[in-house]
Amino acid sequence: MTDASRVGRVLGSQHTNTQEFRIVLEDDEYVQLDDLIVVRTDVPKAGEVATYGVVTEVEAIYEGASYESDTHRVAELGILPAAKVRSAQVAVTRVDPETWVSPDPGQIASRATGAERAKALYTDEMTRPLPVGLSRDGEPAYADLDFFDGRKGGHMSISGISGVATKTSYALFFLRMLTANPQILGEGAANLRVLIFNVKGEDLLWLDKPNADFDDEAAEGWATLGVAPEPFPSVRFWAPPRRRSADVIVPDTGGRQEGVDVFTWTPREFVDEELLRYVLTDASDNRNQIPFVRERVQQQLRRFALDVAGEPGAIVLRNPADHDEADAGGARPEPHEIVVRDLPSLVDAIASFLEPENGGEPDYVWGGKASGGTIAAFMRRMHYASNQLGHLIRAGESRRIDRAKASITVVAIQNLAELAQRFVVGALLNETFKQKELSGERLPLSVVVLDELNKYAPRQGDSPLKDMLIDIAQRGRSLGVLLVGAQQTASRVASEVLENAAIRVTGRLDSAEAERAEYGWMLPSTRARARLLKPGTMVLSQPAIPVPLVVQFPFPPWATRKEEVARDAEGDPFEGL
Repeated sequence: MTDASRVGRVLGSQHTNTQEFRIVLEDDEYVQLDDLIVVRTDVPKAGEVATYGVVTEVEAIYEGASYESDTHRVAELGILPAAKVRSAQVAVTRVDPETWVSPDPGQIASRATGAERAKALYTDEMTRPLPVGLSRDGEPAYADLDFFDGRKGGHMSISGISGVATKTSYALFFLRMLTANPQILGEGAANLRVLIFNVKGEDLLWLDKPNADFDDEAAEGWATLGVAPEPFPSVRFWAPPRRRSADVIVPDTGGRQEGVDVFTWTPREFVDEELLRYVLTDASDNRNQIPFVRERVQQQLRRFALDVAGEPGAIVLRNPADHDEADAGGARPEPHEIVVRDLPSLVDAIASFLEPENGGEPDYVWGGKASGGTIAAFMRRMHYASNQLGHLIRAGESRRIDRAKASITVVAIQNLAELAQRFVVGALLNETFKQKELSGERLPLSVVVLDELNKYAPRQGDSPLKDMLIDIAQRGRSLGVLLVGAQQTASRVASEVLENAAIRVTGRLDSAEAERAEYGWMLPSTRARARLLKPGTMVLSQPAIPVPLVVQFPFPPWATRKEEVARDAEGDPFEGL
């Protein structure tokens, strides 16, 4: 610690304690919010104790002025004796060694730099420090990766107002830090797979293109973080088929068509993977008997479904008692049987058991003892779902999303109806989680980025999709499935999901939202600042550091809109003519 780093002394006119203290600044020095301070105190019989802290508030006053009007007499007229005093409030982050005593008044307070800064932020104790932003002094701020990849904790929760909190931008920045530092990630870097859902706009369909607005200042930030400012090197884009495109299957995207694959499920895959549960995901459905009918129908689908000869992915529903060994290679449909080639025909086939055309009673095997009203409600929902997401189910060649083709898989569901979005999210999360459950291994890691988490795991109500997200939050880290969830308001997300997020991040918050208990991990001063944060500034909390840090992240080198794509990246459109 040198004299050059000295900024003031510990205030002696009020008590200091082990949680916070004040410093009075030298006339020629200043500190600002988030600066790191160290104070050394000689403790009798214990020796020297270093107290580290972060500045949480800065104040100034005319000492000696009694009335507000004295300000003019001191500053302009000079007829009243007074002294300008500047001071700062410091929240203690660490005491080394752990002898919990308050810093003595009058002790020299210095900026914590170099090794002292590392101690103040516990970086010296992190086995795998990962850069997660730049702190106010322009140096990298680190998070202990053990608290994300499942070793000691897992998952990340990002909150903030839409448009100015840059939740998705920070999630992408974090992913870039994660994928660009395999030496830090260690064995988890091998075959790391990231699944990102693009739920609004087409912002994430340009991650492989350079950003035309990227400038030298942003490049300096990336250089400080030790990562080359480049677009994501390994990305694959998937989108659902466009509606009413007849037999031509094209991705349902607007600005980008090239390099986007189309995904669908066949009826056989729909039955085998029990995807019916993700068709009926309304949180209010669990208040009636519809889940009972759904479970029963799902069970019978697996018993009755037979492949159709010569039509890959198509099925017919035939009583198991009528199954024949010859059907193993594909059944030939009887004239009265409905060939299921898409969701509407599947709904018709189910209706033939639950709502016979002759007006008879529902088949007990399919409907059990459910009342006629419940079965009618179930079928109404199925017909509605058929209209909303019917184009996602079609017979033919399998068009499953293959996550092995790239490190980053972006699934564009922004043009789908809300019901269809929930279905796609549920089906893909179910597939990811089941694969990890079957392997029983934490590695390779699988990261899922899901925006609008409150829509999929709301605080109120129950649904199969919400249950899955809670399961991932509670058991996912041990299986290597890590959730990066983003939402405008954490207070509307299931508490079980939030409680299991070891790393919490927030951008700008609404004033009322900032006062909620979900943000109790923030200091009062930080909570007040959260209402004023600019885009690109976030508050980050992690178990390794007892106080939240304010960090910034540099402008992304990848494009987030078609207009941002650097022209050189698109190539010459007239080449070859």
